Amino acid sequence: MLDHRYHTFLTLVQTGSYTVTAEHLYISQPAVTQQIKSLEREIGVPLVKYHRPHLQITTEGQKLAQFISTIEVQSQQVMQQLRSPKIEREISFAATLSVSDFLVPQLILKLQKLGYNRIDCQTANTQAALKKLDEGTSQFALIEGNFDKANYDYRVIRQEPFIGVVSTANELAHKTNLTVPDLLTESLLLREPGSGTRDIFKNFAGSLNIELTDFEQVITVDSPTAIRELLLHNAGISFMYQSLVQDELEAGLLAKLPLKDLQLRHELTLVWIKDSYFAKDYERLF
Repeated sequence: MLDHRYHTFLTLVQTGSYTVTAEHLYISQPAVTQQIKSLEREIGVPLVKYHRPHLQITTEGQKLAQFISTIEVQSQQVMQQLRSPKIEREISFAATLSVSDFLVPQLILKLQKLGYNRIDCQTANTQAALKKLDEGTSQFALIEGNFDKANYDYRVIRQEPFIGVVSTANELAHKTNLTVPDLLTESLLLREPGSGTRDIFKNFAGSLNIELTDFEQVITVDSPTAIRELLLHNAGISFMYQSLVQDELEAGLLAKLPLKDLQLRHELTLVWIKDSYFAKDYERLF
């Protein structure tokens, strides 16, 4: 466990204000300043630069804050585990919307078999799911988007085909050897900014020197289910993981776009905070 000065510093980083930090911790502002200076003397590096009215956390301070956050999150989880009887095992995790449809049910069934009777699944896009990890509101995350692998520990659980999708009522479904430039006159259905699937398609299109604005119409929807429904009504084309529409593909309601320049498989990843005490538990989930 870290002493109170570290918690004070982390609160200062989160609030960006000595005054607000003092209010949150129910201590005086001079006490906050004194604790930060004491911590800087002990560590031997400056943690904060303050040029009124702006407060800036140094590079060393940012690294320390991330370390403190990791320690505090794990301390809370360990204490909860020690205090809770076996009959009240709890776990919380985040999952991106795209993987929640086909991986989350499988995971929850596994957690039930492992004896967890308090299971909290929070759906979010990739950026929000990682933020929940950093804040300690989720113990691990299932994500499909890109992330900074240097900042987390993780395990790749599968490689998923990433495909273009269209209604079988659309004439594109019956063509061959299409390219992405052939689709620019179509309505493009995409997830919201911050979504992993949106980033994957945006990066792929960028490799072909195509911007999203090159499409005649772009419709942003923050629900994979809603996008599937729009596809079924022939409202446009979209790009997503094949498992999301596997049933519709097999039923002949939707079709893969025959794109010769789209041959992507993307990693679906289980992610947790670096050097977690519970890493072995997470690795056994898949």
